[in-house]
Amino acid sequence: MKELEIGKMPDLPFNVTEALNQLRINLGFCGDQIKTIMVTSSVPNEGKSFVTLQLWKMIAEVGVPAVLIDCDLRNSEMRRKYTIRCMRNEKLVGVAHYLAGQVSIEDVIYKTNVPNGYMIPVASNIVNPTILLESPNFSKMLEYCAARFPYVLVDTPPLGSVADALNIARYCDGTVLVIRSGETPRKVVASSVQQLQRAETPLLGVVLNRAKVDSKSNLYYHRYYTSGYYYKDYGSHSQTKK
Repeated sequence: MKELEIGKMPDLPFNVTEALNQLRINLGFCGDQIKTIMVTSSVPNEGKSFVTLQLWKMIAEVGVPAVLIDCDLRNSEMRRKYTIRCMRNEKLVGVAHYLAGQVSIEDVIYKTNVPNGYMIPVASNIVNPTILLESPNFSKMLEYCAARFPYVLVDTPPLGSVADALNIARYCDGTVLVIRSGETPRKVVASSVQQLQRAETPLLGVVLNRAKVDSKSNLYYHRYYTSGYYYKDYGSHSQTKK
């Protein structure tokens, strides 16, 4: 298996690490049937790719093999921010190469410098990946990974930007929605929740990013145990379950 090196992974403050660890544990409570998890946001710059990468890294580091699939084909934050490169100076091939039928699925799954961490990267951005995401190979890719890894984390474009995330959501067992505290309007968040409901994709939880819950916190996680979600007072950190 080919190998990738992921650089520029920052050391996290203790409180951020603990919040992400709680997210990891709570996702485990969802049951063994929840394996393929989409991580998305409503708009750009809410921190979804950061959450996806750090959650994937944390799962892998506790000894659970996990694969991260970068499906933000138009504007990959993973590729831009984290200096992903082949360790043996090989040509990087990614998710689009497989979806287009140019290579086999085994050719795009890389072992990484994170123990137990595997990745299907984006090799280069694509202007319009809709046809690729709607191809039969997309569902085959997720099924292949779910059969071989306990967790499959899928980083997607924001729900409010393009239709890609909804195309992807149909094939995932559930979604984690990342919201930037104090920035994303409640109406926009409510629209994202409605889109996921129409796609019949369970909302597993919400990450409220950069929320100042107390003087030492900058990441806060809320987990809900119902299938319906209502954001009553987003911004003041109060929520009401249906």
